[in-house]
Amino acid sequence: MSDLWNKAREIATAAGAAASDASKAVADTAGEMTNEAAATASAAWDSTKAAACAVADSTAKAADCAVAGAAGALDKAGAVTGEAVAATEVAVAESLEAVKSAAP
Repeated sequence: MSDLWNKAREIATAAGAAASDASKAVADTAGEMTNEAAATASAAWDSTKAAACAVADSTAKAADCAVAGAAGALDKAGAVTGEAVAATEVAVAESLEAVKSAAP
């Protein structure tokens, strides 16, 4: 009976050790997977930040281009207005000269 008891104890000890090893392997694998998931999440966050910065830069550049375009348009409008004023001044001066010449 003692041999049977010793054999049962050996089997129970081996089963406990196997269960312990299996639990350790599961915990180690879970830890590795958690580390990989964290690294992947960190990389995804970095990519998201980089994309957001790129969008912001593009938006800022587009706004700068729009402002430059508007400024150019205003400059051109100012130049055309200046030319129109000068032409009007010449026309008024010529009209005055014509009126003076026609007067007795």
